[in-house]
Amino acid sequence: MKNSSIYKFSFPLTRTHLGVPLGNGGFGALVWGENSRLNITVSRNDFWDHRNGQRIKDNGISYKKIVEAYAAGDFEKIKQLYASSVQIEDGNFPSTLLPGGRFELKFKSGETLKEAELDIGSGKLRINLTSSKVILLCMYMSTDILHIEDRDGAVDSIEGLPAWRFLKDALKERFFDAPGFVHKKNLCGWMQSCPADSSLAALCEKDESEFIINLSLGDNNEKAYAKSLYVINEFRSRKNHFSEKDAAFWKKYWSHNPEIDIPSEFFNRFFSFALYRFACATNPSAKKPCPLQGPWIEEYQFPSWGGNYTVNVNIEQIYTLAFHTGNIDFLKPLFNMFESEPFSSVMAGNAKSMFGIDDGCLLTHSVNDLGMQCQNGFSTHSALDHAVTAWIAQLYWLYYRYSLDVDFLRGRAFPFMSRVMRVFEEMIEERDGKLSIPLAPSPEYGVCFKVGGRSIQEGRNPSMQLASAHMLADALIEAAEILKVKPREKWLDIKKKLPLYTLIGEQGSARIALWEGQDLDVCHRHHSHLACIYPFDTLKNISPEQQHIIDNSIDHWILKGMGEWSEWCYPWAAIIQARQGFKEAPALLLDIWKEIFINESMATVYLPKFRGLSAHRQSDMLKPKETSEIMQLDGTMAGATAIIEMLVHERQDVVHLFPGVPDKWLDISFKNIRLPGAFLISAERKNGKMISLSIKSLKGGMMKLKTDDTATIVQLQFSPEEEKDALAKACGTK
Repeated sequence: MKNSSIYKFSFPLTRTHLGVPLGNGGFGALVWGENSRLNITVSRNDFWDHRNGQRIKDNGISYKKIVEAYAAGDFEKIKQLYASSVQIEDGNFPSTLLPGGRFELKFKSGETLKEAELDIGSGKLRINLTSSKVILLCMYMSTDILHIEDRDGAVDSIEGLPAWRFLKDALKERFFDAPGFVHKKNLCGWMQSCPADSSLAALCEKDESEFIINLSLGDNNEKAYAKSLYVINEFRSRKNHFSEKDAAFWKKYWSHNPEIDIPSEFFNRFFSFALYRFACATNPSAKKPCPLQGPWIEEYQFPSWGGNYTVNVNIEQIYTLAFHTGNIDFLKPLFNMFESEPFSSVMAGNAKSMFGIDDGCLLTHSVNDLGMQCQNGFSTHSALDHAVTAWIAQLYWLYYRYSLDVDFLRGRAFPFMSRVMRVFEEMIEERDGKLSIPLAPSPEYGVCFKVGGRSIQEGRNPSMQLASAHMLADALIEAAEILKVKPREKWLDIKKKLPLYTLIGEQGSARIALWEGQDLDVCHRHHSHLACIYPFDTLKNISPEQQHIIDNSIDHWILKGMGEWSEWCYPWAAIIQARQGFKEAPALLLDIWKEIFINESMATVYLPKFRGLSAHRQSDMLKPKETSEIMQLDGTMAGATAIIEMLVHERQDVVHLFPGVPDKWLDISFKNIRLPGAFLISAERKNGKMISLSIKSLKGGMMKLKTDDTATIVQLQFSPEEEKDALAKACGTK
């Protein structure tokens, strides 16, 4: 790492989400506090209340019936069709991840908190007290242990406080029993049972100089307790082994991650911190992939949206960071979940219910780790936004493009993409000699506001759905060629007959619409109608007329403003602008985003920190942050991705160098950014002029390259493991 790996946080840290994050993918801790009390909020990313998880049941519903009812204006019939798929169990509450609780360390008289020093290079946290005494914390990456050293004897006592202490009434409403408490000389904590799921045991074993904390799940309290003690005892007996594995993990992780140096001390530091959080949230050794908040669930409230896998932008934003950073194997737990039982069966069942096919794959937009919808009800927005499934399929395709792993393409990516495309094949109909999607939503448009006098969120040929179908067709046709199999005729027809986007407006002022007849009429936080630019990059070889349409669309989008954007919207917008060659705006967008949506401890928060620039959920933003702060990881990871995209990215099969950086950024450098084709690229500019460019090919192949200051595209051919000094070639001097 170019910058110092030490991050300092001054106490008091008075809120949970100001806590310094420690995590190993499955087990998370937030360390915060003030005066003589250190709080450690603990949670797991697999502690679920699965009850009321919904799937699209085959109970009279079908896509055809919904389309017919919509065409007839029979919106009550549509509601009835969706309601037929809903089954409510114990109370009208949705499936959710559950909070764990916290451990409170109280110091001896005269000892108070001063400063926390996190070494992101090793994942170790040092707590400095005003007396110069020190507490050391380490979350182990290969076992669910948080180890605390107190060699100076500063801690007077430790107490375990389950979420029940803060959410007793809400948990009782969900038919939870009170937790069982553990109060022994060398052991404290609790066991929280669930009405229909695994119990959680949160135990802390203590002696005079150390504390060992573990969170484990079991079929009941007794089994969870036994599992937790087993993990603690195993750690005690093999501590050196786990320490060596931990050191090896962090050494390997930082050895290949990119480095950046831009004229912003904050974003240089934020970028490295985002990479640290990415490792803590997506560690491939974890049993489950990273959900919306990762392993960091607050103890005082249920996580917003159930802390689930929201797949209409959020999970995609989290995991997209894996590609440019070369951490592509961190996607494996996510793919494993989608391919697991019962998750894959739920997706197949959704497709069967809606389209009558046995070989399809259909996600609803907000799911738990079993693939079940985490909202007690369906709508076209949640049940028929097939672009969300396609976006997940794109992650499979990008895994291949960044790795060139043909075995993965053959065995996992191609089958998954094909099953996703089967749903589009059934949705699409022929109309006036062209292909068309008769009914689908543009994500989140019309969900929180009325469109055309009533709450609608769907129409014919949504531009987001068209772009995702084209992306899938492109990927499948290219994959078929690589695998030497015949592409399906329907894929070829989609490329020939399905529009790239839907237009609105007169000739000369035409722009991309949400769906047929629906303009972007209001400020909207989901930039889905521009998905043909990013993330799907489907505008290849466009004509001057098409570029004029894109320019009109961007200008109209800008005119609608940013007042309803939330924390993940700004980085997405910055990437869109960087991919349009905007040089000044992306950095300014991120500067504004930093002030509104990054809290004092560099966590991205969903609600604006203050009024004046964003009115998104304005009533909620005024609530006390101690009881209402919402942390999400999508903003953090999308922010880091946006910084990389400003420096270098591939679009339309051409790598663009420094495409989205302001002219005033005279001195910039980056190292080891990964690109499609399994390339690693490093470059440096001094006084606005590029002085070095190095490209390494891991697998061999050709790169098309365009620099910021040349109009020509150069082609570079590589052998496997070949590294080239490409400066002269790129600048047109050789």
